[in-house]
Amino acid sequence: MNKTRQQELTRWLKEQSILSRRWLMISRALGVISGLLIVAQAWLLARILHRMIMENIPATALVLPFTVLVLIFVLRAWVVWLRERVGFYAGQHIRYEIRRQVLDRLQEAGPAWIQGKPAGSWATLILEQIDDMHDYYARYLPQMTLAACVPLLIVITIFPINWAAALILLGTAPLIPMFMALVGMGAADANRRNFQALARLSGHFLDRLRGMETLRIFDRGAAETDNIREASQDFRQRTMDVLRLAFLSSGVLEFFTSLSIALVAVYFGFSYLGELNFGHYGAGVTLMAGFLTLILAPEFFQPLRDLGTFYHAKAQAIGAADSLKTFMETPLAQAERGEKVLSDNELVSLEARDLRIKSRKARCWQDR
Repeated sequence: MNKTRQQELTRWLKEQSILSRRWLMISRALGVISGLLIVAQAWLLARILHRMIMENIPATALVLPFTVLVLIFVLRAWVVWLRERVGFYAGQHIRYEIRRQVLDRLQEAGPAWIQGKPAGSWATLILEQIDDMHDYYARYLPQMTLAACVPLLIVITIFPINWAAALILLGTAPLIPMFMALVGMGAADANRRNFQALARLSGHFLDRLRGMETLRIFDRGAAETDNIREASQDFRQRTMDVLRLAFLSSGVLEFFTSLSIALVAVYFGFSYLGELNFGHYGAGVTLMAGFLTLILAPEFFQPLRDLGTFYHAKAQAIGAADSLKTFMETPLAQAERGEKVLSDNELVSLEARDLRIKSRKARCWQDR
């Protein structure tokens, strides 16, 4: 699959998101609220630790901040749960609408046209391929907004406290999507080949199952068993190719995330030792600044890591959309109609000689 085709399929997938635009907007809004709560809980936790360690304030005097911190944790967990529910409903609604469009088009095409492909291939198209687009709408599209908004909120929070730490985060952030794109370039092709292998296997198996009695009569059972085994092996190999790319992309994300957080930790470590004396606007590196930055650093990369995880869902959706879009845009033959207007009062009689009714494949259904 070339790059132009992938871009075309991506646009088609985004166009289908209009079917559930309201729920997707709610999911994005809940994600931004979750990001604000992340910043609030990190700031409050760093403030509590700073006051307990540096100012020697007893824990009994910090009951109110601890209570607020617990409430923020609970509220954030509830917002995350609600966002998952809303995202699932958005994906479910879009899948329902796309499946309804496919079934309507199959009904419009008619049985003669449908017989051009095995029943197993149609079942794969209607069931597996549409279901495999769910995570793209439920998770990937909302996560694209979070991957831009949440890191920006965290940088805005850290920059007034320590500009050096903020620049380290900003400098290492582009590495994740860049290497994610490099690793995932072949993911869409791998998923497309996997869907094609599944469709072939489904159609092949169903056809042989229907003709089992005929195969027994002609003693072709062993040969067809070998054919099914070869098709299964092909599908297994293509599935492993998809999983290999998924694990590779996850490993790349984890490596660069760990490297970036380690750079921030090294900067603060040398700053506390007095080896580095920049980035703190001349006010010195406080314990609260270090706590706040190190607490927020993993949260800074978490949306990007989640986007990388869900990027596999995008590649999977592109692979599924290839045959779906082709089917939806395939022109169907229209029945020919005459232009003569008949009166309701006139009797109409039809006479046919050497009448032959044929399918679109020129197979004779009836001959008189």
